[in-house]
Amino acid sequence: MDERLPQYLHRPVQILWFGSDEFVLVMSSVFVAAIVGGLIGWMLIAALLLFLPWKRSKPRGFLPHLAWRWGLLSFRNYPGPTQTRFFE
Repeated sequence: MDERLPQYLHRPVQILWFGSDEFVLVMSSVFVAAIVGGLIGWMLIAALLLFLPWKRSKPRGFLPHLAWRWGLLSFRNYPGPTQTRFFE
Protein backbone atom coordinates (compact mmCIF):
# COMPACT_ATOMS: atom_id res chain seq x y z
CA MET A 1 0.00 0.00 0.00
CA ASP A 2 1.62 3.23 -1.16
CA GLU A 3 0.90 6.57 0.45
CA ARG A 4 1.52 9.88 -1.27
CA LEU A 5 2.93 12.76 0.74
CA PRO A 6 3.27 16.35 -0.43
CA GLN A 7 6.75 17.37 -1.46
CA TYR A 8 7.04 20.05 1.20
CA LEU A 9 5.42 19.13 4.52
CA HIS A 10 6.17 22.47 6.17
CA ARG A 11 4.37 24.60 3.58
CA PRO A 12 0.74 25.53 4.24
CA VAL A 13 -2.12 24.37 2.04
CA GLN A 14 -2.63 26.87 -0.76
CA ILE A 15 -5.71 27.27 -2.96
CA LEU A 16 -5.07 29.53 -5.95
CA TRP A 17 -2.78 32.15 -4.39
CA PHE A 18 -4.55 32.19 -1.01
CA GLY A 19 -3.79 30.19 2.11
CA SER A 20 -6.59 27.92 3.31
CA ASP A 21 -7.86 30.36 5.96
CA GLU A 22 -7.63 33.28 3.52
CA PHE A 23 -9.54 31.32 0.89
CA VAL A 24 -12.42 30.64 3.26
CA LEU A 25 -12.47 34.31 4.24
CA VAL A 26 -12.40 35.51 0.60
CA MET A 27 -15.11 33.12 -0.59
CA SER A 28 -17.44 33.88 2.31
CA SER A 29 -16.92 37.65 1.91
CA VAL A 30 -17.57 37.55 -1.83
CA PHE A 31 -20.64 35.35 -1.29
CA VAL A 32 -22.11 37.69 1.35
CA ALA A 33 -21.23 40.76 -0.75
CA ALA A 34 -23.05 39.25 -3.73
CA ILE A 35 -26.13 38.55 -1.63
CA VAL A 36 -26.18 41.93 0.14
CA GLY A 37 -25.09 43.95 -2.88
CA GLY A 38 -25.05 47.70 -3.17
CA LEU A 39 -22.76 49.94 -1.19
CA ILE A 40 -22.49 47.52 1.75
CA GLY A 41 -21.27 44.75 -0.56
CA TRP A 42 -18.60 46.99 -2.05
CA MET A 43 -17.54 48.09 1.43
CA LEU A 44 -17.19 44.43 2.41
CA ILE A 45 -14.93 43.78 -0.59
CA ALA A 46 -12.88 46.92 0.23
CA ALA A 47 -12.49 45.78 3.85
CA LEU A 48 -11.31 42.39 2.58
CA LEU A 49 -8.71 44.06 0.34
CA LEU A 50 -7.42 46.00 3.35
CA PHE A 51 -7.50 42.99 5.68
CA LEU A 52 -5.54 40.53 3.51
CA PRO A 53 -2.23 42.48 3.42
CA TRP A 54 -2.50 43.08 7.18
CA LYS A 55 -3.14 39.39 7.80
CA ARG A 56 -0.21 38.36 5.60
CA SER A 57 2.12 40.47 7.74
CA LYS A 58 1.22 38.30 10.76
CA PRO A 59 2.64 34.82 11.49
CA ARG A 60 0.97 31.63 10.31
CA GLY A 61 -1.92 30.55 12.57
CA PHE A 62 -2.69 34.11 13.62
CA LEU A 63 -6.45 33.96 12.99
CA PRO A 64 -7.19 30.86 15.11
CA HIS A 65 -5.15 32.31 17.97
CA LEU A 66 -6.96 35.63 17.63
CA ALA A 67 -10.30 33.78 17.81
CA TRP A 68 -8.99 31.92 20.89
CA ARG A 69 -8.02 35.20 22.54
CA TRP A 70 -11.48 36.64 21.90
CA GLY A 71 -13.08 33.50 23.37
CA LEU A 72 -14.67 32.34 20.10
CA LEU A 73 -12.59 29.17 19.87
CA SER A 74 -11.09 26.79 22.38
CA PHE A 75 -8.05 24.60 21.87
CA ARG A 76 -8.07 21.22 23.54
CA ASN A 77 -5.68 20.97 26.53
CA TYR A 78 -4.92 24.72 26.40
CA PRO A 79 -5.61 27.14 29.24
CA GLY A 80 -8.17 29.88 28.76
CA PRO A 81 -7.20 33.21 27.17
CA THR A 82 -7.38 35.03 30.50
CA GLN A 83 -5.06 32.63 32.35
CA THR A 84 -1.98 34.49 33.56
CA ARG A 85 -0.49 32.14 36.19
CA PHE A 86 0.36 28.50 35.61
CA PHE A 87 1.03 25.74 38.13
CA GLU A 88 2.47 22.36 37.20
